[in-house]
Amino acid sequence: MSQSITLKENEFKKFSKQFRMMASRFLYTSYDDANDNLDRFLQFINSSPIISSFIEEHNKTEYDMHSLIEGSQFNTRYKLPLDPSEEIAYVYQMLSYVSTNNIDFFRVIMGYSGRRFQEMTDSFNNQVVKVLIDHILTYLGELAVDMGYDKKSGGTHFNFGGDFRGQLNHAEGQSTISANQTYIETQIAELKGVSHKYIKALADDQSIPSEQKEEVAEFLEAAVVEAESDKPKKAIVKTATEKLQDVQTVATTGSAVYTLGEQLLTLVQGIIS
Repeated sequence: MSQSITLKENEFKKFSKQFRMMASRFLYTSYDDANDNLDRFLQFINSSPIISSFIEEHNKTEYDMHSLIEGSQFNTRYKLPLDPSEEIAYVYQMLSYVSTNNIDFFRVIMGYSGRRFQEMTDSFNNQVVKVLIDHILTYLGELAVDMGYDKKSGGTHFNFGGDFRGQLNHAEGQSTISANQTYIETQIAELKGVSHKYIKALADDQSIPSEQKEEVAEFLEAAVVEAESDKPKKAIVKTATEKLQDVQTVATTGSAVYTLGEQLLTLVQGIIS
């Protein structure tokens, strides 16, 4: 039986922000705190009906994590499944195994590039952990668009069904396109680089309202994920563009936010052009 969850728009915004903060804390963790931050990350997503139902939907294939992790060597790098659903299950099961069995984080990072433990941690998190986080961010981004997150909705309540995503009262922005062939790897790398600079500049700019910063950051993250997909979702990219344009109207001309925002608008629009 599906589990129904009712959230107001501001509650969803708070939840989304909490997830991004928790995900960032683990993704950019120090090596010494990696196990503790992993536990915090898993506790958050497992206790969240929205995310846990998403994980459950995809966590169908069972992997022998005992053999994979306990048998790992110093040159072991984990080969993630090609299927997105299996990829979600694989990474989630790996992290859960490490947490549940109190495995030292070194066991899973030792095959990843770096001379120091911290460098290995960063490499593993970027190549493995970030994959799961990106899938969840894309899911939340889709929910936000479906709910009319990008519109003023007063006290509207949003109902989530636990059986599969997309079973929502608000079903907008479902169109997909397949024009990503022209959005080559160099452009994706540039999009990521400029996005990181933009978020930092945005955080430092006191003239931009906090709520507006959070909204553009969330949809920009989702747009970056879409840029790497075979069929980027037009609605998410369109909403990210609109949020960037909104910030441009209040940013000071010539400021870092404004200059980087102009670059981002061109790059983000290139995802679906």
